[in-house]
Amino acid sequence: MSRRNNLLSIGDISKFTGVSIKSLRYYDRIGLLKPAYTAPDSMYRYYTFNQTNLVFLISFAIELDIPLKELSAFIEDQDTMDYKSFLVHGKEMASKKMKALENGLKFIGLLEEKIAMYENHPIGQLYTRQLPQEFLFLLPYDKTFENADPYQIAKLFYDVPFEENEDSYNSGLLEHGLLCEYSPNGVMRYAFIELSKEITASDCKVIPAGQYPCRQSDESQIEQAAEIFKDYLEDKDSFIAIEIEVFTGKTNINKPINELRVISL
Repeated sequence: MSRRNNLLSIGDISKFTGVSIKSLRYYDRIGLLKPAYTAPDSMYRYYTFNQTNLVFLISFAIELDIPLKELSAFIEDQDTMDYKSFLVHGKEMASKKMKALENGLKFIGLLEEKIAMYENHPIGQLYTRQLPQEFLFLLPYDKTFENADPYQIAKLFYDVPFEENEDSYNSGLLEHGLLCEYSPNGVMRYAFIELSKEITASDCKVIPAGQYPCRQSDESQIEQAAEIFKDYLEDKDSFIAIEIEVFTGKTNINKPINELRVISL
């Protein structure tokens, strides 16, 4: 009687499990799923029905983003599977993936809110918006922002010295952009990163919550803030101008929309 009797071909295994033949051959190549029998003349692979359990387990591991090299650590001699240890590991990985998915859904929700908020205002139109309290980490910029090189500004963020407070920074949907602080002594210019909480540092500025005038444009206008908001500022010589890139339903990646706002001091 041929050894292939009562065995399943690689095609049968593929149809039953939904795993492609190409993947099954790869699992064999890396030593994760060796066929029960390989025909010496044709080199066709044959498997026992029980091996479908291992195929499903491999698929489960892939769904949980468990590297296949890690999965092989739970298999001994192709015959023994340490299910208990694998399930402990799988539960831990599943929890991490669920957390990542929850964070992803939260990110999507916040981004949808921002898009809806910014799309309500036509470019060039003044409007006021209630803003929450913000904590900004300032990075001094010693040139005018007029025709500034975005690459030179981006370089400021490469080595931000947060040290023990680095967990305060979250690049998700926290703002980053340009800030000008006007006073009788002149103008101080900064690039800034919003923090998720206040940190103890001289370079951290707190922007209080409040209703602030804003205006969107398709180019940077932070250097013209005093003129654009002259009616609101009423000749005040101390104020802060902040400019950020905003999200819209359809955004030109190379030329995003900017929102300019001012805070009188």
